[in-house]
Amino acid sequence: MKKIYLRFLSVFVLSILLVACSKPPVPAVQEENISQVAPTKQTLSNDATEQYYRTIIPYVSSPTRGLVYSYLANKYDIEEMELSLMRYSQSYFNTNEVYFQEGQYLTKPVVKQMLAKKKTQAELEQALAEDDEYVDLGLNPSTGETIEINGLTINPVYLSYLLEQDYVVLEGDQTTLKGVSIGLALNPYQTWKNEELGYTQTVVLEEEELIAKGKEIAQHAIDILRTQEGFENVDIMVGLYVLQEQSAVVPGRMVAKTLVSSGSSKIKNWDSVNEQYYLLPDSKIQEIDYELSEQFVKFKDTIKEYYPHYYGVIGVAHYVDNKLDNLEITVNIDFYGLAEKLSFHQLLAQLMNETFSNYYDITVVVRSTEEIFGILTRNANEKDIDVNLINWE
Repeated sequence: MKKIYLRFLSVFVLSILLVACSKPPVPAVQEENISQVAPTKQTLSNDATEQYYRTIIPYVSSPTRGLVYSYLANKYDIEEMELSLMRYSQSYFNTNEVYFQEGQYLTKPVVKQMLAKKKTQAELEQALAEDDEYVDLGLNPSTGETIEINGLTINPVYLSYLLEQDYVVLEGDQTTLKGVSIGLALNPYQTWKNEELGYTQTVVLEEEELIAKGKEIAQHAIDILRTQEGFENVDIMVGLYVLQEQSAVVPGRMVAKTLVSSGSSKIKNWDSVNEQYYLLPDSKIQEIDYELSEQFVKFKDTIKEYYPHYYGVIGVAHYVDNKLDNLEITVNIDFYGLAEKLSFHQLLAQLMNETFSNYYDITVVVRSTEEIFGILTRNANEKDIDVNLINWE
């Protein structure tokens, strides 16, 4: 599987359903009022971004554009969920055969309904009294469904967001949908409110339990999607993504994926995804990868020896199947001349090869709190350092 990496170019600037699975009758999804684009569709070259899917211009945004920001608070999760869904879609949709397109079939109103709590019987009766064609699409437990955590009674919200990605082929000037990927963002951080005293408390769900609930939700989501125009007879990939807490400076991760083949509406099995992000420096890295921890300390100490006025060095390590796959480091520093910038980048290029093992990709971003000065990259199993100098006029 080709790799897609999330570039944390600004990560450290300021910081160091339970629902039934029967097919419901679902009203047709109405497209929002989006102006038609006149230019002829064209494919873009993938030479510069070969690790990604190709795209088509004019680029068409999703009807749900911007909705994610109303539901997810951690910007790193917002970016990583999109990219990891695209990354694991490559297990099912060939990058040489299809093009990526933002989801075009689910509108904001429908996604909002799917993210809502399932109505209680009384609420459903009231809704049907107002509209006899009303259909409850809520994928989260109703207000009457509770669980016990640490002695607290919680009405959980398991599903925080639903993301659609489309994979299409271009035939003449027309696109044909060949596959859809659906990302389900699962939230382990549940809020309990003491109504009498007026304070809230956050409790954390067991991940195994959360994933099990996510799989139940996924099946109900498939039941809904199969009734929608465009989804009736197409492959649907589903990825379960576990969110990080709001204040985290590393993203969550994909934990499971599956494919529901065209002509089917049942999820038969799931494939586990084993990946994790770790912050450096962090005690967890010492436990799982002592060698990397020591290399990172040596990298920091050498920089401090020659440039004592630097502000800090922080890294994010991405592990796949318990093996380091990608390391990204941010070095915060201010410069007072062109020669100093040049010398510093030369030092980093030398240290990247002298300090770190070469079986994984590594990226080093040099920046101040105001701007990026340079990005140094080295691909796995290579020694050449690509240095991209920025704002050096």
